[in-house]
Amino acid sequence: MGAALVCSLLLLPVLRIIPADAQPISTDGRDQEIEGRIIAFFDSLQRGNLSTAFDGLLIQSPLNLSESASQLAELKNKTEEARNQFGEILNWERYDSKQIGADVIVIRYILKYDRYPVIWSFAFYRKPSSSPVSVMNPNRSVLVEVQFDPSLL
Repeated sequence: MGAALVCSLLLLPVLRIIPADAQPISTDGRDQEIEGRIIAFFDSLQRGNLSTAFDGLLIQSPLNLSESASQLAELKNKTEEARNQFGEILNWERYDSKQIGADVIVIRYILKYDRYPVIWSFAFYRKPSSSPVSVMNPNRSVLVEVQFDPSLL
């Protein structure tokens, strides 16, 4: 009985941080493209390719502009420091996704290091378009915010 109580108490904070109004990501193909970019990002980080990881993630992103260069450099430095502090990346797990309106998607992952898990949050925006999505007009979602924080657990 004591173990069940401890287990229940440990799960309460996890249940609290998942938004009750979270909706599944749309099935219009965006989720697959975004999911692929995030997985490629983590895979590159796991292999130690920090620049490659961020280059792929930030395709057409306003975060990749010169006025954001110092913030991006700081994020890269913190990412490298996390690896030094928490050890090797073991794997990752998507734990939350929320569609906000028709064109914004926020996805959260747990990146599991050897010594500590870290929450990563990605917000993507797809500019509304009157043209249909096609190979010539992919209407790609762009990353508008990325953050991670080891203290979120």
